[in-house]
Amino acid sequence: MALMPGLQLNIGQQLKLTPQLQQSIKILQYSALEVQQTIATTLESNFMLEVEESDAQDEMEELSPDLEDTSKDTKDTSESDLDIEKADAISDNMEIDCEWEEVYTDYGASQLSSKAQSLDDYNSPESYTSAELTLKDKLYWQSDIYPWKDYQELIASYVIDEINDEGFLLVSIQEILDDLLAKEPDIDVNLADVEEVLLIIQDFEPTGVAARDLSETLILQLKSLQQNPYVVTATKIIEENFELLTVRDYKRLKKIYFLDDEELHQVIQVIQSLNPRPGRAYSSSQGELITPDLILTRTKNGFMIELNQDAFPRLTINSTYLNMASGLSGSSDESKKIKEQLIEAKGLIKSVQSRGETLLRVGKYIIEKQARFFDEGEQAMQPMVLRDVAESLELHESTISRATNQKYMQTPRGTFELKYFFSTGVSQYGSEDQSAIAIKSHIRQLIDAEDPNKPLSDNKLMSLLEEKEINVARRTIAKYRESMGIPSSSDRKKLNKFK
Repeated sequence: MALMPGLQLNIGQQLKLTPQLQQSIKILQYSALEVQQTIATTLESNFMLEVEESDAQDEMEELSPDLEDTSKDTKDTSESDLDIEKADAISDNMEIDCEWEEVYTDYGASQLSSKAQSLDDYNSPESYTSAELTLKDKLYWQSDIYPWKDYQELIASYVIDEINDEGFLLVSIQEILDDLLAKEPDIDVNLADVEEVLLIIQDFEPTGVAARDLSETLILQLKSLQQNPYVVTATKIIEENFELLTVRDYKRLKKIYFLDDEELHQVIQVIQSLNPRPGRAYSSSQGELITPDLILTRTKNGFMIELNQDAFPRLTINSTYLNMASGLSGSSDESKKIKEQLIEAKGLIKSVQSRGETLLRVGKYIIEKQARFFDEGEQAMQPMVLRDVAESLELHESTISRATNQKYMQTPRGTFELKYFFSTGVSQYGSEDQSAIAIKSHIRQLIDAEDPNKPLSDNKLMSLLEEKEINVARRTIAKYRESMGIPSSSDRKKLNKFK
């Protein structure tokens, strides 16, 4: 059969994401820190984008209700001066509109925050921190002043490099020796030399460092304590029957070592006084700083939620370059470059704007749904899933997921990730569903108030919850208890006995 050229018409539908939409999705998914980094990077490369500067007079006008209308008129005038329509070389289908409603109140229109901002920049003393001494710094300092022999100092550097932040040696001494000989083939060392150096480092501070497992670090710390019958017995228990100790089989321990309750109590106290992670004392003390995207404040008329204006700089278009573009021909290279930069700048501004609007809508739904939480705490948390928010806001569940992941809200009860307010509901008989977070809070409250000598079993917890009209199966209570890291009633009784 001969091949003949021909034309064929196919009709189909295809969904494509424009670069602007792709950027908007990325910005929505980013955390506040990632958005700040994106803005900083774009400011360095895009000359059409700049940060809107506000002087002290503008701040006073924003804080004064009497000048609110005047400031709005001034803002409108400045925006009209930057109208892109005046530039023939710029695309006609784009607008510059960087302003959007940033405040939502649950009792009506937007209101200015009553808390005045200081006009002078203030840096708190907490923002200045000295250089921290890490565990490896501490070990290397001790190694530098120790009188090593021959190749011992070199071996010590290899050993210290394999100690993690919690103070444990991550690899075996054979692996250290193999690594050393591979990099330093000319030196004459053996396994005994590495073992000798390791024993010396185990005498360094902090006590218990360079151990290969938990039992070894506890034994090293016990050796440094004053010798007494309890320390000797504690060392024997860890060396010989550490598994019985980990499962709290105190009956067998008393039988094996001929101990009464008081003697076993003293031994357990000695062991509990040890540090299972000796290197933790030299870990970084600086916590991760969280920049809240939303701020929830309580007023006399209700709650007010607003975007954190200090999280991001206010972006605008550079009027100087925009005026220059108006005088350039549409086909010139300079005009094309400015147009590309303008499209990028406007796309970023609109993406940040869209992100803020979405977060405000989600935040509004959360404070309406979880209003009791902000007054009463976790026990008043209501069931809420992504589907509920998506249907109410007429958005896709993936959009709600992006808008709640790594986004934080500062509230009178603390700073929470937006995902914290989502929890599944547990069906109840003849009443509204209960949130899993609320049930966990009730369980923790009951356990905190229990008699240490008679801990509440899961069956007893189920009965007490039923008295509060919360119907939960025993296996569900066990699952929630384990997720909170709370031992069983029998384990709690053993722990309380030796406190």
